[in-house]
Amino acid sequence: MSPDMSQKYLTTGQAAIRCSVSPDTVLKWIRSGLLPARRTAGGHHRIDERDLERILIQPEAGKDVSSRQSPDRHFRYCWEYNGSGQLLDSCKECAVYLMRAQRCYEVAKFAPETIHPKTFCKKTCDECDYFMEVHGQTINVLVVTDDPELTDELKKAVISGRFNLEIADCEYTCSTVVNHFKPDFAIVDCSLGIEASRDITNHLVEDPRVPFVRVVLAANEGEFPNECEKIVFARLERPFGIVDINECIDDMMLERPNSK
Repeated sequence: MSPDMSQKYLTTGQAAIRCSVSPDTVLKWIRSGLLPARRTAGGHHRIDERDLERILIQPEAGKDVSSRQSPDRHFRYCWEYNGSGQLLDSCKECAVYLMRAQRCYEVAKFAPETIHPKTFCKKTCDECDYFMEVHGQTINVLVVTDDPELTDELKKAVISGRFNLEIADCEYTCSTVVNHFKPDFAIVDCSLGIEASRDITNHLVEDPRVPFVRVVLAANEGEFPNECEKIVFARLERPFGIVDINECIDDMMLERPNSK
């Protein structure tokens, strides 16, 4: 049956790009019945854009999406705030942007004006509207793991407002979480397998919904996908827990990755 082309239909490749997953994952959704699709006369799948949007906004459609907290708002970097979502020319060479630093007011303490011109800075941070909005605001952390013990530990951990935490157990639920959660940091557990870890990492880095997400890979010797060396911000040794996540995020707050 040929699709009604008056509606907007996507190929499996286009759907994969939209969801930041592989085409094989989209085919799995179709074969499992999770994602409706029609076939063209040539036998190719076509997906109604409305069906794709429907599963993206329904976290329960995935295997496991666990939320420790539900954030009221998403963290904004200073260049996002000052540019109203657009990257201004005056921010492109600033140390804060180049470092992808979350706390511009911390960078300002040590960076010389040649690399931190303080274009939007007031005399003191207490006079700055951006500082007042984000100071002390929690950040979003996504952990991608299929380890049931780690999942249970993270669910039970006392976060005490340190950050908002969500857990996904596969590529699909990871994409679903990104659609509504917008993580600032994503920790990919390489116990998922080298190939799956590599694919999830690449999709997170390339996902236009989270252009500045910092990806961390948690791996033991021999588990780390070498192709990801230049695109991740940090590495964690397995096993890891909530304390390790805290320490890793603290270490990354002002560090500039080698790949940038």
